[in-house]
Amino acid sequence: MSTTITDLDHHQSPGAIVETIQQGFGSFTRKKAAVLMAVALFDALKLATRYGSPSTALWMVRTLSLSNSTAHEYVKVARAMLEFNLMSSAFLEGRISYSKVRLILPHMTAENEAELVELAASMTYHELELALLRYRKSGEGLARKSYVRLKARSDGRIGMWANFNAAEGARVMAAMKVGELAFHDVDWDALRDPSGQIDKGKLDAEIDERTAGCSGFGLPLGEALVSAFMGVVNIALTRPKNPLRAPGAHVNVVMTTDGGAYLPNNPGASSDAVKNFLSNASYRVNRVDEHGLVLNTGRAFRLANDAQVNALMLMWRGQCAMPGCSHTRFMEMHHIHDWADGGASDLDNLLPLCSACHSLVTDGAVTIRKELGDIHFVFPDGTRYVSHNRALPVRDDDALTLEEFNSAAWC
Repeated sequence: MSTTITDLDHHQSPGAIVETIQQGFGSFTRKKAAVLMAVALFDALKLATRYGSPSTALWMVRTLSLSNSTAHEYVKVARAMLEFNLMSSAFLEGRISYSKVRLILPHMTAENEAELVELAASMTYHELELALLRYRKSGEGLARKSYVRLKARSDGRIGMWANFNAAEGARVMAAMKVGELAFHDVDWDALRDPSGQIDKGKLDAEIDERTAGCSGFGLPLGEALVSAFMGVVNIALTRPKNPLRAPGAHVNVVMTTDGGAYLPNNPGASSDAVKNFLSNASYRVNRVDEHGLVLNTGRAFRLANDAQVNALMLMWRGQCAMPGCSHTRFMEMHHIHDWADGGASDLDNLLPLCSACHSLVTDGAVTIRKELGDIHFVFPDGTRYVSHNRALPVRDDDALTLEEFNSAAWC
C-alpha cells in the first residue's frame, strides 16, 4: 500500500518537518558510521572466511545484496576508520557525513588529519571540494591520456567519445561557448546602416535575441550542447569573422600570490597542468588583488560590466557564491548593499549568484551582510557561513557583524 500526501500529518509545522529531516539524517549518519566500524572489526578479525566468503567485500555482496563497487568502497572506508581516530570520532558523532568522509580520505595523512576533519565539519560539500585542492599531489590526474574517438554506426549515425586533460578541456569548453552563439549565421548586411557601417542598435538587438537562451557561464545545457558543437564545426569549416562572444567564451587562468595557478571553471586541474599552456596568447591570465587591474565603476552603472563579471567569477571560482551551491549557469551579479539604497556597482559590493539563489536573497529568505572583508550568509534557521576576504565560506553560527553586535547589546 502506497503512502500519499493525504496520509501525512498536515499538522506538522515547517520547523518540525525540518527538525525531523535534520535529526533523522544525523541519526542515519551515526548509524552508518557504527555499521562501518563493525565492518572494520569484521575485516580485521578476518571473519569472512569463517562465514564462507574469501573477503569481507564479497561477504557483504552476498549477505547484504550490495553491488561489488559499493561493498569495496565500504570496506575501504571501514579500514580507514581504524587508521584515523579523529575522523572516525567525528563520523560516529555525526559531525561529518559519509560523503565528506569519502571526499577527505584520499588526501588524509596522520599529519593533516585534524585539519581535514575541521574543514569537513565547517564547510559544505562543494566548498570542501575546493578547499581540498591544495592537498592534491603535483601531477595528480595527469597520467591518463586524452582521446577523441569517432565510430560510424550501422544506421549511418556517428558516435563520438572524448576525454581531455584540464588544459585541453578548458579550450574545448571555451570554444563551445562561442559555438553556442555562432550556430546560426548572422545576416551582417541586415545590420548595416545606410553608410555601410554596423548599426549598434541593431547589433545589440541581435545579441539580445541570440543570447536569450544562452546558458551563461558553464557548458550549454541539453540539446543546446549539440548546437554549440555544430557551431564550432561551422566556424572551423567557414572561418567566419564573428564579433559575438558569450560569457565564459575564453579560457581564464588565475595566478595566485604563491605562484600557483588554477582554472576557475575546473578547480581539479593542478597548477602544473595549467602552467604548461600559459604562454598561449589565446588565454587570459588574471591576477585579482590589491596590485591587479582596477575594475570598479562606482555609481555610474547599475549593472556590472564585462570586466567586473569576469573578475567576480574568478574570485568565486566560477560558480555561485552561495554556500552549498555549485551552479555555474545563469549567473546574476547581486549588490550586497542594494543599488536603490546607494550601493555602488563595485567589485567590493557585488557577488555572483545563480538566478535561484538570487531570488532567495531578493525574497528575504537568505540574508547577505558585509563588514570590511567579511561576507556573512545568514539562513532562516540561524545557520551562518562567513567568507573572509572572498575565501571559501566557513560555518560560524556565532559570528556577528558589528551592527548586529551593537543591536544585540541594546536588547
